[in-house]
Amino acid sequence: MRTDDLIAVLARDARPAQGAVGRALGAAVLTALAGSIVVMMAGWGPRPHLAQALATGPFWMKAGYTAAVAIAGLLLIERLGRPGVSGRRGWLALSIPVAVIAALAIRELSALPHDQWAAAILGQTWDRCPLRIAVISIPAFIAALWALRRMAPTRPRLAGAAAGLMAGGIGASVYGLNCQETAAAFTAVWYTLGMLVWAAVGAALGGRLLRW
Repeated sequence: MRTDDLIAVLARDARPAQGAVGRALGAAVLTALAGSIVVMMAGWGPRPHLAQALATGPFWMKAGYTAAVAIAGLLLIERLGRPGVSGRRGWLALSIPVAVIAALAIRELSALPHDQWAAAILGQTWDRCPLRIAVISIPAFIAALWALRRMAPTRPRLAGAAAGLMAGGIGASVYGLNCQETAAAFTAVWYTLGMLVWAAVGAALGGRLLRW
């Protein structure tokens, strides 16, 4: 069979396959969110006065950042899960919230005396935040890998990293319902570190778990 004929055969049912991929990704997101909420509620529960926190800027600053990372991870999964499709759009989507939170952190620190920088960066829970995000993200990581295994990633390490980014973003978003830290500098450092845990694990395991 000639190469052109093979491509034609593979592309013949492309539309139904894309529909199946969309359903798999949708199921993965819902499962990831539900599983992460269950872990957070079982382990730590929501923060006190959550209703009041929902009316504050710092809460939505954190939620916007982590949700944007999760969306970028989902976009990367959708792109990297298909042969020959560039992930550039997903990486661009990821760079925007990272740049925004970095700018907010720098602006925040520049308005503080140097002797208050450590308090802004470390907060009260720096030693617990990344670990809790990583734990809460476990169901999301499993769901993201499940979705990718139903696709055809040809760059398994990058695809695994994308799964970890989506999982970390969802886990960090759910953790925001528990966390009482308000500083952008804290979010930029420790939330980012927590979200990168599964991205690193995904990159390490992707070559074995996502190869086909």
